This record gives sequence, C-alpha cells and structure tokens, in this order.
Amino acid sequence: MSHSDLYAEVDRSAYTNALAKSSPITKTFFALSALVLCVAAPTFVPTFIVPILIFILCTILILGIAKVNPRLYLNLLIYPTLMLVLSCIFLALFFGTGDPITQISLPWTTWSIYKSGILMSVHTFFRVEGALSCLFFLVLTTSITDLSLILRRIHVPKVLLEISLLIYRYIFVFLEVTEQMSTAQLMRLGKGGWLKRIRGLALLAGNLFIRSLEQAERTFTAMNARGYDGNIRVLEDFPQPNKMMLILIALFNVLLILVIYTLYLTNFGVL
Repeated sequence: MSHSDLYAEVDRSAYTNALAKSSPITKTFFALSALVLCVAAPTFVPTFIVPILIFILCTILILGIAKVNPRLYLNLLIYPTLMLVLSCIFLALFFGTGDPITQISLPWTTWSIYKSGILMSVHTFFRVEGALSCLFFLVLTTSITDLSLILRRIHVPKVLLEISLLIYRYIFVFLEVTEQMSTAQLMRLGKGGWLKRIRGLALLAGNLFIRSLEQAERTFTAMNARGYDGNIRVLEDFPQPNKMMLILIALFNVLLILVIYTLYLTNFGVL
C-alpha cells in the first residue's frame, strides 16, 4: 500500500468505522487517559503489564468494536514498531548502570551490557506500543472534524485550528501529486542511476513547492468566493457523551492506578 493510499484509508476509516457516530468526547477521554497512564507508569519490572493491558484493550476496540480493517491497522503499526525495535536494541546495548551482565573487550574500549539497560529497553518498548495503540484508536475512529470541534470547545485559538485543518486536508493532496510526479519520472526513465535519482528528487521538490503555492492561491480564492470571513465553519452535530460510559472509563482508569500502586508496593516489599 502506497503512502497516499494509506493516509486516504486512515481518513476513510475515521468516517466509516462502527464507532464513527459515537461521541468523540468519550473516545478522546478514553484515549488520552489511557495514554497518560501508559506513559506515567513507573519503571520497575512488573509495571509493563499496564501498557500491555492498554495495548490489548485498544486493539480489541479497534478491530473488534470499531471494525477497522486489520490490514490498515497492521500497516500503521509496523513502521513505528520497527523503528522502536531498533531504538530499544540501541538502549539495551549502550545504556545502563550498575554491574554489567557481560563485557566485550575492544581494541579501544570495553563494551559493557547492563541489566538496567535491557530493562529500560523492555519498558520503553511496551510503553511506546501502548501509547501507539491509544493514538491509533483515536485516529482511526474519530474524524479530524470532530477533533477540531472538541478543540474549539476547550478554546484552542481559531488560527491554530484552521491551520491544522488545512494542513491535514492538503497532506493527502500533495501526497497524491508527489506520487503522480514520481510515477511520471519513472515512466520517462528518470531514475536510471544515482545522478538521475538525485536530479529527479530535486525537480520533484521544486515542482511540488510551485504546485503548493498555486494550490494555496486557488484555495484562498475559492474560500473567498464562498463567503470566507476568517472562520472555517462546520456543522456541530456530533452526539453528546454517554455519562455511564464516561463513568466506566473513569473506573477503568482508577483500576489501572490501583494495579500500578499495588505493583509498586509489592516491588518494594511493602505488601
């Protein structure tokens, strides 16, 4: 799946999933609270259970409840996971304190691998995976329009909201244009060697910049023709949050906090 197709599929999923008509306030509250708990969990050994629970729950909600395409979810998850694995390997091999597990003598130094570095890499992996699942739950089930309405209700400056909406909209446009120009270069044998690739990339970047200026001018003219007065107006008709659902999410958060606190006391021998 190309990048333009992937981003278009993400936007389509936000509008067509089984939870699209649910309250965005409820979904945002769940995603943000789970994200905070996932990131704020202490770093001693048992607490990676909390990010694992959050990852499993968000995955169930995305695939089982929201009915998001599993292939789309996997395509979104695989790239950051690969980068995360490389980062965690780097943490495990080059960071840590205390007594080393093993040491490797090199001509210029001694390379030491520490248990604390390995534990740090494990905690980092599960924390980031849990945080990614929370982020993808919000992105795949809530449209950018609903998110902008929530931000408007908490009095985020209108200028930031309008810029965010326009940037989000034209990410898809410029990805599609970039792919079309790249395909045109390939069909004209513009990528036959390294020098041609470098020249083609420079031409693509220059043309994309010119296209972006032209598109911005056309967009501004079209908005003025439709009565643009400095505000991008959307229909505020999303459903109100279910109070019982908010209470259940709050109880779930309290339960996770109790689990973290119990593991903390157990780890230090208090219980």
